[in-house]
Amino acid sequence: AVAPRGADVVLEMVGHNQETINEALDLVKSGGTVVAFGVPDDLVYHFHFAKFFRKNVVLMASVYPDPGVDFPAAVELLERGQFDTEGIITHTFPLSEIQKAFIMATEYQDNVIKVALEL
Repeated sequence: AVAPRGADVVLEMVGHNQETINEALDLVKSGGTVVAFGVPDDLVYHFHFAKFFRKNVVLMASVYPDPGVDFPAAVELLERGQFDTEGIITHTFPLSEIQKAFIMATEYQDNVIKVALEL
């Protein structure tokens, strides 16, 4: 949930469109942080620089996670129920169906957003 003043941290993890980074700016509080790790398709994006500047937002890009640092923290948030994946992970497959999962994700079948594999 987003407080009336905005979220402390907003994660832009959709990529592939230009709207979500600006939506993240709308959702973050003044002085908050936007972490962008959605993959961009275009070299240049229409970015609401004035809003970014006036809200004094920290914009952080994250391309390569450090699995030893980032994944344990992310798993801990999930285990404590502090991060809701509803609406983000739309499809789950067993590892034995990895090829089916890969095809679904790369061809954007069945309104897929993110695919998770069960180990």
